[in-house]
Amino acid sequence: MDANKVKVFSIFSPSESEELLVIVISLLLDRGLEGLLLILGDCLNSLVLYFNTSEWESSCVMVAESIAQRVTMDLNCLRIVDCITTITGTNVRGKFLRSQLALQLLKINFGLKVGNVEKILKLVTSIKVKEKECDFFRLYVHLVLVDNLLFSSDAFRDKIMVVDTSRNYLRNCSTQIEFRNWRLYAPKVRNKASYLLQGAVFRKSGDDGNLSPR
Repeated sequence: MDANKVKVFSIFSPSESEELLVIVISLLLDRGLEGLLLILGDCLNSLVLYFNTSEWESSCVMVAESIAQRVTMDLNCLRIVDCITTITGTNVRGKFLRSQLALQLLKINFGLKVGNVEKILKLVTSIKVKEKECDFFRLYVHLVLVDNLLFSSDAFRDKIMVVDTSRNYLRNCSTQIEFRNWRLYAPKVRNKASYLLQGAVFRKSGDDGNLSPR
């Protein structure tokens, strides 16, 4: 990171830096600022890398909680996760941020006080795709968020039961939704589940990128 930038950012406390990061991430949703995405991306990367190693995890959780409370549980929440993915790439901190954001979004959506991954996964996999009441749009959002939660960072790679439960449910979604089922988002859920299943099976640990925290 440029030395001058370090001097500028050093005037902010961790809580102030968290607020700045929340603002920058929120601005990514403003379509009127699409022409500034490169600048916003640079700001996001700089802020993500600003925190000390000892500060990052707790600050990341605070940022994720704040964003999750501001974003509606629709395509906007997926868009913001996708923006973070595009901007931070394989950087380990960006991946952790995506995972935590997905966790907080799912926690709020299910009305949980604690972001327990096993509980969230149990709630998602309890959704029966063959039932007439199945909300396929909501399920689509859940599948994408769970994938980001489990596979954006390495935190859950060793939790075989969690990963296997996710894979089995993706397999069910990809095979149990009939091709003639044209209910809103049903085909998208089937196709997305098939795509995510391939990723869950063949995904390998990626490089952490060239960006290093200070």
